[in-house]
Amino acid sequence: MRSKIVELQLKQVNYADLSHYDETTGVFNIPKYSKPKFDIGKMYIIQVANELVDNNNSVIAANWNNGTAPKSAYLKIYINKMVGKMIYVDSLVFNIETNSDTNIMWSGWLPTEQITQIATF
Repeated sequence: MRSKIVELQLKQVNYADLSHYDETTGVFNIPKYSKPKFDIGKMYIIQVANELVDNNNSVIAANWNNGTAPKSAYLKIYINKMVGKMIYVDSLVFNIETNSDTNIMWSGWLPTEQITQIATF
């Protein structure tokens, strides 16, 4: 039987995956979260936070990218540089439904906290 108090506490944790509950033992098995690692010279498929997509007025667009922003939430990126928690990428808009690249390109800085790594090449 699940403890409602424990479940409520675990839901307040940012990265807890509560799908691994063992009914027979009454134990939550929560896999360890590790932040995705990005390396210069490698390619990734990422999802960009919604507040950065097509938002030329965001702080990132204004201060880091000369007023430009990614055109889609899904990008195939190549990492050129890293400065702290920011990465400079050359990217193609990636169509996640058809699993294919488009011809829309974008280059700029992205904060690693606002992207989710989907695949590595």
